[in-house]
Amino acid sequence: MARGTEADEAADAYERHLAARERDRRRAQGSFYTPAELVGWVLDRALPTTGTVLDPACGTGHFLVAAARRLGVRAVHGSDLDIDAVRIARQRLHELDPSVPMATIAQQVVVADGLVAWEGRTFDAVVGNPPFLGQLRRRSAGQSEEHRRGLGAYTDTSAVFLRRALDLVVPGGVVALVQPISVLAARDAGPVRTAVAERGAVTDFWCTDRPVFDGTPVLTCVPVVRAGATPATDPDSWGALAAPGFGIPAVTLPGDTGTVGDLATCTADFRDQYYGLAPFVRDGLPGGTPLVTTGLIDPAESRWGSAPTRFARQQYDAPSVDLAALRADGALAGWATARLVPKLLVAGQGRVIEAVADEAGAWLPSVPVVSVVPHNRADLWPLLAVLLAPPVVAHAATRYLGTGLTPGSVKVSARQLAALPLPADGGAWDEGARLAEAAQRADATARTAYLGELAGVMTAAYGLPADHETAQWWRGRQQRPPGA
Repeated sequence: MARGTEADEAADAYERHLAARERDRRRAQGSFYTPAELVGWVLDRALPTTGTVLDPACGTGHFLVAAARRLGVRAVHGSDLDIDAVRIARQRLHELDPSVPMATIAQQVVVADGLVAWEGRTFDAVVGNPPFLGQLRRRSAGQSEEHRRGLGAYTDTSAVFLRRALDLVVPGGVVALVQPISVLAARDAGPVRTAVAERGAVTDFWCTDRPVFDGTPVLTCVPVVRAGATPATDPDSWGALAAPGFGIPAVTLPGDTGTVGDLATCTADFRDQYYGLAPFVRDGLPGGTPLVTTGLIDPAESRWGSAPTRFARQQYDAPSVDLAALRADGALAGWATARLVPKLLVAGQGRVIEAVADEAGAWLPSVPVVSVVPHNRADLWPLLAVLLAPPVVAHAATRYLGTGLTPGSVKVSARQLAALPLPADGGAWDEGARLAEAAQRADATARTAYLGELAGVMTAAYGLPADHETAQWWRGRQQRPPGA
């Protein structure tokens, strides 16, 4: 049956009303309505030939109506906190099959919190597009708190729905809920990924590198989970499911060669250092200590003094710390001493892992720059070669996909940097270290050539051919976009 009933038109009008008149409320509730093409993709993979289906956050009923056209109105169930949306969803289902009494539909589609509304019930499929909303701004409380236990403070509500759906599906049934792409690697979504691995397996996957929901830039994905299936994907490696859609090449790295953490201490600073430094930062202070922000770090290059940057909401041409005044103040004196040692500084995120060596130990890092301090000073350049190695970058881009602020950006924490594997080919690694040092000491033109050569050498150091697609991918991404 084609769309075009009065209730369908009411649904369209209601969503236009939300978009035009209540965009702020819509954002506050985390509600964004699903394109028909995506609804079809989900139902093609989730619906049984016969059986029941639940959308626990059904809105105006896009998933319910599409499912009812395949299974019948009596097979679909839904819930939502939006009274007007539920009313429209019920009317659409009644117009689809007037033989089903409205009273029956009202029992199937209810105004309720979908996290608690279906206690004791199970369905053959649980589908939908639950609200995207961090737990600190949650849309419901009370009983639903039970379903948030064991999750981090920033676990998105959509991921809470995903974990809850595992309790609402029969053995062998399917869960397919739209999720923000951060579910792939976000730390606070870890317990949800683990729950999926314990209860079933991701058997199909959809993602996009562009926003598809009107009114939000959030990138989304749909893991299709079959309850009882044997997991084929490590719950900490969901990023591999989406990597092809972002053009990230697949790599397998050695697992028994040691890690960056064996050779160095990786440390991130926090708000105390960020705000504590602010009173002591000057622009171009003679004799001052350079403050290196994440935007000033490129592969084997610090742009301090040659490019403007922002710190503490102010723009600087050459931000410098009055070290004498900072030490006299005392609060950050110990911190500054610990940071003013030979180290690598790693940008908070970038198109690749962006790292530069502070050979003299003369720079201070600005949050969220990560400091990598080698246990042995001789490992400074070898460690820089590791962080610039294309296979390592592809590995990090895949494993932590979705945690950055921009699509496909590589964001790696101090803990994650410490876990990055070392290369197996020591000879190639030595050559990579030589090239990393040469690149940092070179001018811009020569640096590009050295980095291009380093890409092939360090790809080989990880057991891949020097001309592997990973090396070319890295060369393309490490180039700074024009005007950046």
